[in-house]
Amino acid sequence: MELVLVEQDIKDLDIDVRSGEELSLRLASFSSFPNVKINVNVYDNGVFDGTFADFSKTSGTFSLTVNLLSPLAKASWVSSSICSNGKKVFDTNLIHEVGRTDGIMENYGIVKEGGKLHFLGTSHIKKGAKGSSTRQSAKIIIFDPNCDGRCAPILKIDENDVKASHAAIVGKLSDEHIFYLCSRGLSLEQAKRLITLGYLKPIEDKFEGELKQRIDDAIEGGI
Repeated sequence: MELVLVEQDIKDLDIDVRSGEELSLRLASFSSFPNVKINVNVYDNGVFDGTFADFSKTSGTFSLTVNLLSPLAKASWVSSSICSNGKKVFDTNLIHEVGRTDGIMENYGIVKEGGKLHFLGTSHIKKGAKGSSTRQSAKIIIFDPNCDGRCAPILKIDENDVKASHAAIVGKLSDEHIFYLCSRGLSLEQAKRLITLGYLKPIEDKFEGELKQRIDDAIEGGI
């Protein structure tokens, strides 16, 4: 099953992914950032696959909590965001209630023109959740010195015999990558644009048709 929500249709949600079900949640915003809370419960052999393509112009906080409640429950999440001027906060959390559950969350962002972009969240493997695997990563590219980017993924591990990792990267575009592209004949601006496109465009593959083209246009226009 696939659920696609765009702009004002993105609201507070409580979602249950029952035993053996698969749910793909696709979110996209272009004008107004959604101040919402989404709670997802995933049960035995259920699969939750979530995506958020955010190119909105306003500030706010987006909260997502995924609860893995039964063995073999799985969840994946990926977001891409461009933040200009205002402040955006993504608070994404994975809760492993029982053993043999798997979850991964990835957040990617570009911040420019004095914007503030924060990727927060906790991956929690609770006591008794043996054999579980969790990973949470966040990466932000800062375009201007007066921008603020913050990545703070947290691991909370109450059990042994698990796999857990996190990664956080905040920085400007790689000088090494820019030098390489410029040495191949690209201008500085072309090199910066190419790197940024490669950073954000993969999220398009999660969408189809007119919405995919709209996301492509937003990325092109946003950088």
